[in-house]
Amino acid sequence: MRFFTGVGFNYLILVLFVGITSSVQAISFTEEEQAYLANKSSISMCIDPDWMPFEAIDESGQHVGLSADYMAEYSKMIGVKIELVKTSTWSESLLKAQARECDIVAMLNSSPERSKYLNFTKPYVTAAVALISRSDVLFIDGLAALEGKTLAMPKSYIYEELIKRDYPGIHVIYTSNQQESIKLVSTGRAYASIGTQITLLRDIQLLATQNVKVAGFTEYKSILRVGIRNDDPVLLSIFSKAVDELPAARANEMLQRWYSVTVENKIDFTLLWLILAFFAVSLFAFFMRLRSVRRFNEILSEKNVQLERLSQTDHLTGLYNRLKTDEVIKSEIARADRYGGSFSVMIFDIDLFKQINDTKGHQVGDRVLIQMSRLVDNNLREPDVLGRWGGEEFMIVSPELDAGGAALLAEKLRVLVEDYVFPEQVKVTISFGVAEYHMGDSPNVLLSRADKLLYEAKSAGRNLVKVA
Repeated sequence: MRFFTGVGFNYLILVLFVGITSSVQAISFTEEEQAYLANKSSISMCIDPDWMPFEAIDESGQHVGLSADYMAEYSKMIGVKIELVKTSTWSESLLKAQARECDIVAMLNSSPERSKYLNFTKPYVTAAVALISRSDVLFIDGLAALEGKTLAMPKSYIYEELIKRDYPGIHVIYTSNQQESIKLVSTGRAYASIGTQITLLRDIQLLATQNVKVAGFTEYKSILRVGIRNDDPVLLSIFSKAVDELPAARANEMLQRWYSVTVENKIDFTLLWLILAFFAVSLFAFFMRLRSVRRFNEILSEKNVQLERLSQTDHLTGLYNRLKTDEVIKSEIARADRYGGSFSVMIFDIDLFKQINDTKGHQVGDRVLIQMSRLVDNNLREPDVLGRWGGEEFMIVSPELDAGGAALLAEKLRVLVEDYVFPEQVKVTISFGVAEYHMGDSPNVLLSRADKLLYEAKSAGRNLVKVA
């Protein structure tokens, strides 16, 4: 669902599952899935052993990082232990996945090559993909600027397939891990390296590399999913439900834990005393320093604003993400309770969107999502708030609009999308669930009502608006 990952709105309850009782998120498993889990003593898992903060195998052989937190939650939700298959490189992990030595791969991008031996859940984490170079390189304007230059990157990363396809003129040096790639850039043996921004910054800090920086960004996004061996469709169905049903609040806690950024600003008092001691001869330098500090603080303030915006924004569409949209709903509930009046929420998603990804490719699917966001946003009222709820699902919060008015707006948008021609001559339809806030509703109750109506619209044939 929504602005950055699809998550259900079920409460935590005690689930009786084939004789095993545990406190987990309520998931409606089929009889076939229940029987499968009852006979499954454990699920074997491969990961990237050196890709923090996303995931790694630590010195004691334990799975750590963001994916470790997610897998612990999924294990509780399905009631089966997930066991780590230890490897020393990412390439080795993928080879074991191909050989069926692991049932799942915890966190990876999908690709045609990987689809030969894996199926994939919906995305549950998305990250920007950056380029690093030496500090004397001012800026790299995307991968196209590396034509004829040397790019270092770990073997078997998703970028290997993408760059071979999109930028065959780039000379690639393969390494065993990201830190090795950074060292090649630092020593000048490679012009640049590629990776997710957060892992690049972490490894640069760990290596204490002074002459390397983030020099630009690519058009790629790291859209991370759970990979499931493609000869086990029941396990895919089980994990897809777990990904969908993980509570948004818990997902946000895990993301904040591993994505947190600390900005530290220190004043060098030793330098200040030296300036004072030699005030007569360094007055000019002092004022120049003061000017530089002011400029630095201005830049720091701008970066903090950018960080705040990024924390609220979906990387693909530029809309509010789920965390920010949740805040908007809570704010509207507080306003309605205090001053009276009401508001409505509309959850909509693109019908049969998976077919676009399967037939046209994920890049076309992403372009459809971006164009859909712009089309809908340009046709809303001034006070309406549009957010990406996750995957192909979106949320509209409409202040001072009752269910009838919201339904009219939803129908207008439905017809607009039905008549629109998206990139690659793609035609799509959308389905809506519309719910009005009632005094005393919690956010979960309100959203569950809208989500149920969306499900009814899909079950009734899609391309419909359902309103309470």
